[in-house]
Amino acid sequence: MLPGASWIALILLLAASAPSAFRSLARYRSAVPACVVIVSAAWCLNASAGGGQLAQMNYHLLAVNLAALMVGTSAAFWLAALLMLPYCLLFAGSAGAYPANALVLILPALAVNRLSRMLVDRLPPNIFVFIFLNGFLASAAGILLTGAVTVAVLDGANVFGKDVLWHSALPVFILIAWAEAFLSGIATAIFVALKPHWINTFDDNRYLKSDRSIWQ
Repeated sequence: MLPGASWIALILLLAASAPSAFRSLARYRSAVPACVVIVSAAWCLNASAGGGQLAQMNYHLLAVNLAALMVGTSAAFWLAALLMLPYCLLFAGSAGAYPANALVLILPALAVNRLSRMLVDRLPPNIFVFIFLNGFLASAAGILLTGAVTVAVLDGANVFGKDVLWHSALPVFILIAWAEAFLSGIATAIFVALKPHWINTFDDNRYLKSDRSIWQ
């Protein structure tokens, strides 16, 4: 992805989502600090290949799907994009790849989150469906799609060999998806039970009406 094009795309997306993001951040401000801590901690749980064919390839959890459940898609995009800059400076030593990383590592998971929430809204209102699909499955699918997009971009840029990317790098995302699904899913379940105001896409009126049991 060309640096100039990635900068333009990122700026346009941030500008387009700004009104919705700022409204969500103001409305759900109690969840914002927790969201920042969770995303930062997830990104710090990273590993990179010290040598060999995958040298300089860095893997980490995303928590983008969980962030979107907490504060909404637009606000999660803004928070993750802002956090991506210091992440690139700390772990990559440069901000040169910042716009491309922000697009490739954030947008796929947010797209999966939106699709998952649309699907859940069409299903019968059941709290366990919300937690399992939006918390567990969407997190795993989001990181798998992120891995596929990342590998495809690196392949197109000829950064690594094609066989190395598709046969060695991509399978690692399958392993990470299990951890992503477990951590995000458990956090979603805990927050819905104990801190429902942190999962602001969870509708109490829809799932916890007095005439509806959670065991239904």
